[in-house]
Amino acid sequence: MKHSNDSRADAIQATFSRHLRPGMTRKAALHLTIKQLVTTGALDYLAKLPPSRVLAARLTVSRDTVELTYAQLEAEGYIARAVGRGSFVSYQQNTLIGRELLAAESAESGQLAEQELSVRGRDLLIAAHAPHTDRNESLTPSLPDLRLFPIDSWLQLERQAVRQGAERLLGYADPQGLVELREEIIEYLRRERGVKASAEQVIVVTSSQQALSLCTQLLFNPGDRVFVEEPGYQGAKKLVQSAGLIAEPMAVDQSGMDIDALIQAGKGGRGVYITPSHHYPLGHSLSIDRRLKLLAWAQREKAWIIEDDYDSEFNYDGLTRASLQGLDQHQRTLYIGTFSKTLFPGLRIGFMIVPPPLIKPMVAAKQFQDGYTSALPQMTLFKFINGDFHTEHLRHMRKTYQARLEILHAAVHQYLSAWTQPRLPQGGLQLVCPLADAATERRLLQAAAAQGMKVYGLIDFYTGQPTEGALVFGFAAYTPDEIVKFIKKLSSIFSALPAPA
Repeated sequence: MKHSNDSRADAIQATFSRHLRPGMTRKAALHLTIKQLVTTGALDYLAKLPPSRVLAARLTVSRDTVELTYAQLEAEGYIARAVGRGSFVSYQQNTLIGRELLAAESAESGQLAEQELSVRGRDLLIAAHAPHTDRNESLTPSLPDLRLFPIDSWLQLERQAVRQGAERLLGYADPQGLVELREEIIEYLRRERGVKASAEQVIVVTSSQQALSLCTQLLFNPGDRVFVEEPGYQGAKKLVQSAGLIAEPMAVDQSGMDIDALIQAGKGGRGVYITPSHHYPLGHSLSIDRRLKLLAWAQREKAWIIEDDYDSEFNYDGLTRASLQGLDQHQRTLYIGTFSKTLFPGLRIGFMIVPPPLIKPMVAAKQFQDGYTSALPQMTLFKFINGDFHTEHLRHMRKTYQARLEILHAAVHQYLSAWTQPRLPQGGLQLVCPLADAATERRLLQAAAAQGMKVYGLIDFYTGQPTEGALVFGFAAYTPDEIVKFIKKLSSIFSALPAPA
């Protein structure tokens, strides 16, 4: 279907209005809008998009919002941009037999399908987000290097598990998780993270997302306020919003989430999602006085604390960072962790530590959600931890990742020093490189995207618009050569821009 420039702008405006919801950024709504119109064929291959200035005026958004959205769509392969010519659809659907029966013939068909969804279904569609998984032309934050995983040892342990208990492992499993694995997990967490709980309080889940989903189902009602970190993990914010809850952002500084601001705004708040040991992506740890204030607030307000300990294993200073859960004397904290970063995401095994009164309802909710987590990988994981393979693998990863972090830090200082001079963090899987301001971040992200390079900035971790700017580089999944090559290429792109004052 061919469109004039005006009709394309009309289609974008109409779809944008439907997608925009409370708590959703205009950039996210515009990205979803254009992506949907392109993939359904409402915007044809090689169709010209409205100029950013024109579209910004039509949608009553800033031109930067449109420019950043166009840059993201270009980096994802949906559009192409040429100086002096404009932006064009570059996405081309595969030709399939019966394609006319499978694909929407117009934007109206896509609109009808969305209208037939439930309110909950539309909320889930809006909250959907692309995880940070692409290694190509990017230094993606928080990705582990799967090439380091000892797959031969894992397969050998898996074969042992099958030989020793095939009937048990191939059948239905306990929805709470294998008791052997739960005991091994709690022993590890007591020793390394200061968690105070028993194996009975451990529930094996598929991911931190499932754990958080269970929390939103059982602990909160639609319309409840849940405080989240700003900046912070977008997956958690989106999941909270998709459950019909209000994700209320709380600023983060060098001492972690601003708990005084939370207390001031927290009357009637029902919960908080927080990464206290190692904030994502800034890397700050919640100070002890703020931890105690947060625990006192939760007890006073009968609110719940959801503690996500997503990458605490990767500390390079040799210091152990105690969990918030271990300080909680009133059982208001739920502790979440996974093996996605330490082993591999495809394992799909995580865990949550819940207060005793929540064990039965959480296990029931887990059972209704997906039945149980597969027993065979659970038993293999038990053997992997129990046989010290996990400890040895972590030791190797820490050493390797620390070396890669130092290489990235040196490369940034050597090639991007005109823009940023970051400090070396003591842990984590990403390096945050502060910039002069948010406008500088937008310029650099746009310049990189124009050359097909995906660079992450603070805007990728904000619900609203950041007031400061930074680049966020991952390093764990990349070899030293890959890291230096990427930074040098960025340097050549940025050198064409006016240097900061």
